[in-house]
Amino acid sequence: MPQAIENIRIILILVLVFWVLTSGDVDTPLTLDPSASNSRLARQRHALQVLNATEWGDFSPDLPNGYLNLTGFRQDDGYAWEDLDHFRGRCREWSRNAFSFVAHGDGGTGENDWVKGPEQITWLNASGTVSGEWVRQPGTSERQATNYNLSAISPGLGWPAGHTEWDRNITGSYGTVLVRLSEGAEDTEYEEKAKDRKPLSSDLVREVSASVEFQDVASGSSSWDMHLHGVHWPRQGAILLATTSEKFAGIFGLPHLAPGEHFFNTSQQLLNKTIQENLERSVSDTGNPWTSELSGTEDPWSLTPHCEYVMYLQLHSIESSLHSPFSDVADLENELRHPSGAPLGRIPPLRMSLVAWSPDCSYFLESKGPPHYAAIDGQHLVGMKDEVYNYTASRMLLTFGAVLLGQLWLFQQQIRETITPSTKGRVGFYTASMMLLADGVVFSAASAWSLSAISSLLPVLVVSFASLMLMTLEGNFLRDVYHIQAPQRSRTRPTNNTPRATTPPPAPAENNNNNNNTLPQPVTAGPPRVASPPIIIPSDQDIDAEIAEATAAGAAAVPSALPQTTTTTTNPNTQPAIRSFSQVVTFLFLIGTVLLFITAASSSWAVTIRTLYRNTITFTYFSMWIPQIVRNILRNSRQAFSWRFIIGQSTLRLVPFAYFYLYEDNFLFVKTDPQTFCVLLGWVWCQFCYLWFQDVLGPRTGIPRFLHRWLPEVWDYHPLLKEDNIESGVLPIGLSKCDDSPGGGRATRSGSISQSSTKTTDNILAGGSSSSSSGERDHRERDKEAERSGIKICCVDCTICKEVLEVPVVKEGAAEPAFANPVAGLFARRAYMVTPCRHIFHTECLGGWLKVRLQCPICREALPPL
Repeated sequence: MPQAIENIRIILILVLVFWVLTSGDVDTPLTLDPSASNSRLARQRHALQVLNATEWGDFSPDLPNGYLNLTGFRQDDGYAWEDLDHFRGRCREWSRNAFSFVAHGDGGTGENDWVKGPEQITWLNASGTVSGEWVRQPGTSERQATNYNLSAISPGLGWPAGHTEWDRNITGSYGTVLVRLSEGAEDTEYEEKAKDRKPLSSDLVREVSASVEFQDVASGSSSWDMHLHGVHWPRQGAILLATTSEKFAGIFGLPHLAPGEHFFNTSQQLLNKTIQENLERSVSDTGNPWTSELSGTEDPWSLTPHCEYVMYLQLHSIESSLHSPFSDVADLENELRHPSGAPLGRIPPLRMSLVAWSPDCSYFLESKGPPHYAAIDGQHLVGMKDEVYNYTASRMLLTFGAVLLGQLWLFQQQIRETITPSTKGRVGFYTASMMLLADGVVFSAASAWSLSAISSLLPVLVVSFASLMLMTLEGNFLRDVYHIQAPQRSRTRPTNNTPRATTPPPAPAENNNNNNNTLPQPVTAGPPRVASPPIIIPSDQDIDAEIAEATAAGAAAVPSALPQTTTTTTNPNTQPAIRSFSQVVTFLFLIGTVLLFITAASSSWAVTIRTLYRNTITFTYFSMWIPQIVRNILRNSRQAFSWRFIIGQSTLRLVPFAYFYLYEDNFLFVKTDPQTFCVLLGWVWCQFCYLWFQDVLGPRTGIPRFLHRWLPEVWDYHPLLKEDNIESGVLPIGLSKCDDSPGGGRATRSGSISQSSTKTTDNILAGGSSSSSSGERDHRERDKEAERSGIKICCVDCTICKEVLEVPVVKEGAAEPAFANPVAGLFARRAYMVTPCRHIFHTECLGGWLKVRLQCPICREALPPL
């Protein structure tokens, strides 16, 4: 016991170490050096003054004095600002592609495309999640980490010594991107009132932020996550974002990266206000409010250099896809945000184009779609608004909760059928353990989600409750199975006891002339059997232990020519150590915790490795029937679970995986993989087929004969019966007196199971008035066919159902007929079951009996499990 607890402690320590190593960047300490806080706050206030004092056109890198006194915007910093005009040109191009009917009348500057865009033809609130593919385009000049002196760009900070490779440096030619935009109603917005001019689409601007995940598929590297802040012009559908760090004042210089003067003016007014409010709240600086780290903090004394990004997103028009009772986009958005019960119709998806530019690493990332790529190759970025996303996620979670409740019902029905020690002894322990482990992981994930869920709280609670109930039911069932199967594990587990062999004195010769008033046995009789004492087994008694005890007693009673050797132990009171069920539960908990941690860490892995991990976990999970198949082979048992349970559980557990593997618009934005799902279905189907073969053909179907020597010896309840075995006394009681005349095997009902009638078929039919003339012909034809095959049909009474049991027996000296083949004669032999005590019954009768008692219904001798 202490050794097991020590192992658990070691595993827990390894889990914590693994989590620390795979958790990514280390967050900032809770408190910073006051000098570092004051220095950062002073730099931010200086940057705000520069933003207030500058005008449109002050930042023109193509002019000698066209730079700003901002970190990253200075000429000495060496950033690749010569590509700024190219970036603005690509942004204008994406706007013209999104709104192709916008007129160009500005002499090629593109200003009219931005300023005079039509109003309310796209979503006014961009909050939502989109995903798509991107392609990489190189910049004018190549930049490396060796081109920059970070100590000169941001002096007095903890930059790493030497020229290390920068993070977020995407070198692959293509990949995927996931963008989550957040623009709540409480965010600040600014609208410029036009007095002596026509209102422009750039007059209204809002603050917006985005979490972006770039996955480099081409190079197979890990994904890069970042947080960007910026502004959104809702009437134009344009969003401009930038990262901000100690080496790049992106949010302070963002208005100078805008595509036009009017966009500069409105964004400058908005950012002046929002930045000033943030700085006033920063009485004690705990970090950079606009940091690009997802953790929201960064340590100025331990900085990791990374590529900076300026990102432009252009929302696409929804006018052509707006099939809704609402003619105005604002009314539709208001109904989504504040539902009143009005019909919505089909809600258009959230579509946008992307251009991301890294001014320090000098490359462009552009979304893949028309007009540069065919529509079949990509549709830029497509997703759904937050309201639609929350509704879709809630609906899927409720569906998943219903699936869990369906699994709960199936488990309840199975437990009602598996109530005896005999039926629980057939259950594969690891099959039930895998179900419990999977449902425990679901419960843990749903519980963690509920801590931060708002709109989807109730559906998540439904999933948590259903998984908890299912996990509780499975745990109780698994505990009973564990205790029932414990004696078997104790017999297979090695012990530390040293065996000591002793040889008892030989038994005296038996005097055959004693006065026991019994007649000598016939020549054809088998070896004498020792009378078995009556065994009464209560329903809750351990069956495996009794079978072993009865087997040992029977083996000891068999006469042998050699002296019997018994083995005793030096300490008979010492029992082999058996792991308690609480230790099993702890081990399953540790496995589930490790799986959760690894799955959380795998979100930043390379696509190939992450996909391999996901598929490996999935296929391992849906190999849950393999332990049951193995137990059927070792124990020579079948029908541990009902087919309703097997098919129902597999189908219901496949439903969530089918959603993510096949449905493109799933709420987790997982890339579909129909081919892998088809292989998964095939794998589950193969397990179904083999379980069916075990049920019909026998538990050891398909196992080569030479492997049987390494398998435990088992009793065959469906043997091929031959008259040749009559000398050894192997034939079941009552079959040794069958008449071998034609039709003689067809007997009438008799009062004793040990007697078979030798009447002809005509006598049988005469005694049973309910049989018709067609029945006579059928019986005669079958008797003739059996006679030609060297088989005779013997009839005995089944003691359980009191009905006649017809048993085919191969005549003495006849060759084995065709039905003796394991497949061809399967159904003929499956009609009866023969016990080790030579009693014969209907298969259905004895099979149902063995679910309750592992005893012969006639002589009460212990029987091996079915």
